[in-house]
Amino acid sequence: MLHRLGCSPHRLGILFSLCLCIILAGCSKSEAPEKTNTVEFTVVSGTDIPKELQELIKERQKNSFELTFSDNGCLYVIKGYGKQSSGGYSIVIHDFYQSGDCLYFDTELFGPKKDEPVSGAPSYPYIVIKTEYREDPVVFD
Repeated sequence: MLHRLGCSPHRLGILFSLCLCIILAGCSKSEAPEKTNTVEFTVVSGTDIPKELQELIKERQKNSFELTFSDNGCLYVIKGYGKQSSGGYSIVIHDFYQSGDCLYFDTELFGPKKDEPVSGAPSYPYIVIKTEYREDPVVFD
């Protein structure tokens, strides 16, 4: 069949190899940008979160969300993980830093430990950090 179409097995092998090279050339390992500055921050909760921001979080909490909010010379960076089936979740901040003219916020959600008792009620885990106000855009990792 290939000979009737004018394709020899040799040509087909070359064509396949060429396609494979093109596909693999588009794949590369994504690396985090180089840190130019570590940014100091404080994790805030409860009444330390401005009321207007609390309302924004409540509106968005059912779905995953990323949000920045400025108030009185402070920048708040918020990462929400949406509705979870139970309580007992925790959020770890891996890093918050500046690279070039962007801020990078890297967090991870961890589920409840197997031996930890959890409530059956759904939860809406999120984390809020506060830092000095900057106009730099925030990239959520």
